[in-house]
Amino acid sequence: SSMAGGDSSPVAAAAAATKWEWDQEEYRCEPAEYSVDPRYSEYDPKQGCFICVRYFFDGKLDLDEESPVGPMRHTGKIFKEGFRLKNSVNVVSIKIVSSDYGYPLYVYGTIIARDSLDRKCVYIFRRDQDDCQLISSKDDSLILTGPKRGFMVCDDIFFEINLKVKDVHGRSVNDDRLSKGLIEVDAIRRLEFSPEYVVETETLVSMHSILDLNYTFIRRSVEGTVDIKILEGPDEFHGKIVASTTSIPCDIVLHDSKVSGALTAGDNGVLQTARRVVGVSVDEMLVLTVAAAVGDDELCACTVQFTPRRNGYNDESITCGDYKMLLKVTWSIVYF
Repeated sequence: SSMAGGDSSPVAAAAAATKWEWDQEEYRCEPAEYSVDPRYSEYDPKQGCFICVRYFFDGKLDLDEESPVGPMRHTGKIFKEGFRLKNSVNVVSIKIVSSDYGYPLYVYGTIIARDSLDRKCVYIFRRDQDDCQLISSKDDSLILTGPKRGFMVCDDIFFEINLKVKDVHGRSVNDDRLSKGLIEVDAIRRLEFSPEYVVETETLVSMHSILDLNYTFIRRSVEGTVDIKILEGPDEFHGKIVASTTSIPCDIVLHDSKVSGALTAGDNGVLQTARRVVGVSVDEMLVLTVAAAVGDDELCACTVQFTPRRNGYNDESITCGDYKMLLKVTWSIVYF
């Protein structure tokens, strides 16, 4: 190895790694050199070795810089026929399916994605220590609050997981790292598969848990940004709002009052849902279901389908329980 001067001892490797110019191609041949750099790796007691916990392909990237790019960036633009759309990914749900600490858990921390657009942080989960989420069993999903824009996935998309536990059953823990690591979804390899739309799972075994990240890979994607406005009825919304697509019948939860509390309509009656951006293939339909709470435990559901577009918006008014609402989807391509 040119880096370690032929000496493969850990000390020499560490010295070489600190001097080394970070280069993606070199990484491919010399994984050991990278695994010791404290910027990108940590010792994982579960696996008994150092693991990558951060994106390490670009030493010049500020790892904590948030992507400045928001949704609806290309909504007003017109695209020529034959314009090639990019692929995307929807994160459906993230669950702690096994915990060395048992359950319940009070979870905080961050989960970010880095897509092909700028590789900067796009948050999909972010809670601090004073605002933990209670996870009472392996069936509970983390309450996702992003992404704030559609993902553009040309080569890979990376997820950086950094979840901690505050205390377990009222006692403090020695190692508060619950789940930490780097998940890579290789989009180029997925294009070789037949375009069967299924929910796929990436599993991260690390620290003191096993985490499942459930996602769908979307070909020829556009971004739909969902806005919901109460036209008539109470100014608090109790119920559930979910998105799905006609080709994958899985629920992407935009809001659930049972876990997040009621939504209060802001100015002009608009509801601020935790999530509002969904990737949709132009070959399918976006399905929005609003289920309003009626009485104690009943839901009155109303479903609307929207045909994806490359720009502009669609809206439709619905009556659901005590509410009359306007559902609006603003379309944009996901592109540089």
